Amino acid sequence: MRRLLPPTIALALVLAACSSDDEASSTTTPAPPTTAESAADPDQTDPDPTETTETTGTTGTTDPTGTDAGTIEWGPCDTPGPLECGALEVPLDHADPDGPQITIALTRLPASGAAADRIGSLVINPGGPGGSGVEAITTFAATIPTDVTEVFDLVGFDPRGVGESSAVTCDLVRDDGVELVTAGDRATWEAQLGRLLDQFATCTAEPAALLAAVGTNNAARDLDLIRAAVGDEQLTFLGFSYGTRLGATYAELFPDRVRALVLDGAVKPTTDLGSTFDEQVGGFDRAFGNFADACDADPDCILREIGPTRDVVAALRAEIAELGSFTTDDPDRVLTAAEFDLGIIAALYSREAWPFLAQGLYLAETNADGTLLQVLGDGYADRRADGTYSNLSEANAFINCADDPARPTVDEMWQRADALGDGSEFFGEYLRGTTGCLGLPDSADPLVLGPAEGAPPILVIGTTGDPATPYEWAIELADFLDSGVLYTVEAEGHTAYTRAACANDVVNAYLIDLELPEAGASCSENATTDFFPPAGSTAPEQVVAFADCLREEGLDIEPVTVADVLADPTGEQLFASIDPSDPADAAAVTACQDLLPG
Repeated sequence: MRRLLPPTIALALVLAACSSDDEASSTTTPAPPTTAESAADPDQTDPDPTETTETTGTTGTTDPTGTDAGTIEWGPCDTPGPLECGALEVPLDHADPDGPQITIALTRLPASGAAADRIGSLVINPGGPGGSGVEAITTFAATIPTDVTEVFDLVGFDPRGVGESSAVTCDLVRDDGVELVTAGDRATWEAQLGRLLDQFATCTAEPAALLAAVGTNNAARDLDLIRAAVGDEQLTFLGFSYGTRLGATYAELFPDRVRALVLDGAVKPTTDLGSTFDEQVGGFDRAFGNFADACDADPDCILREIGPTRDVVAALRAEIAELGSFTTDDPDRVLTAAEFDLGIIAALYSREAWPFLAQGLYLAETNADGTLLQVLGDGYADRRADGTYSNLSEANAFINCADDPARPTVDEMWQRADALGDGSEFFGEYLRGTTGCLGLPDSADPLVLGPAEGAPPILVIGTTGDPATPYEWAIELADFLDSGVLYTVEAEGHTAYTRAACANDVVNAYLIDLELPEAGASCSENATTDFFPPAGSTAPEQVVAFADCLREEGLDIEPVTVADVLADPTGEQLFASIDPSDPADAAAVTACQDLLPG
């Protein structure tokens, strides 16, 4: 995931959806309160969260700092494999550690090396806000270099309000009800705002006060309890996108408890989150322009058969506006105009997705087929194979708005949304759907923002072609932090570590040995312009057919969807169970290999 959702928070909410717990999401509750009864006073002196007493369901342990802290009882996860799952009880209000408790869900991959070489735990946040670290740890286990996984336990967690932790759930419209807003069309915007406010009135949490207590300050305090519970005197943390906000907040609150922080895909250091939208829009415009230029210059880009990329997209927007939608392979779903833009935005997060975006646009132009673009958007919105969604979208809205004290009026928000649309070269009508924090609780504990004085050096990674967190934000965050060190990666896509090979050695050296790059250091992943596979390369549908064939030949592999292929383009995880040395596996591959080109 590793992302900060685009500035159309409310529009993404409607497109994305809500809890995977259908029973919970169908329950109607009163509108969310405007304040939390037990929310922490932002001006209070922060207590040491390791001084909490033992909580129900945990056993006491001694934190290396010498204070008592809760423990995590690790056990097997539901799915087979080396991952371990656990939970930690934390206070709803850290100023009242003996008060109501909430649950933080965790997943751990134990270090694979010798026990004597183990450094500690590497705690990871994949972004969002609203991204599930519990789910993401499976991907990180496969992509983080073995130099790191040999000496660190990888620990993922769902922050408060998210996923398997005590979560925010809403009954949100998923696949319909969203229209693009043209310049000056306030009537359509207000109609969508009304529907959204009705849906926000269904949002609930257990306990109810959690709705206004899901902000990053509390998540950072929870993170310190996790640090203590895994037995580390100081925190080693890897944060992507929104995770950089969480990591920077932790460093400000607990500078002496930091061992190493990697902040990759930096979020702008500001409490006025709404003010960042213009810059983020510029990041997506720049990324789309880079995609279009690369496609137009590459003879292997399939869109060249039709025309210049920008012209193709403009023609498709006009066509879908006239038709109302494009068909998909799912007879119960169509691709709407808003989903068309969402599919493009999703693909801009990763250079590896550019070929799929080109193919999706080609299919839409030649066959009015929106299947592949919808798959891209579904992955972005965390839509599952069964049609349900994670609670990414509502968690994203509630966490961002808990951090941001600003509450524009309806008039001010419309003016901002209309201006956002005017300011975007490619996504104007999509962005005019922005409704910000209208209808959400007032911020009871606004984001704590500070330079983290006294913290050890903090490594900030910025990617020059990052669409979601523009490179300029990495420069700002590194300058803002008292001990920030910037490392620049010249590449396309959102975040760098594990995506850009040239960044891996730098991050590994910092995490393991606390070695930092020289001031102003950088590396480049843009040496090649060969972004698109040559004609005859494997398409996602061919990989799906190949997997189906293997199953028919008797191999015990899970069904594969186009979305699975997009998430694992190399097939390393999809086909990890195949053993070429096994005669039965080899025979099945031989029987099915004609389904793949080359």
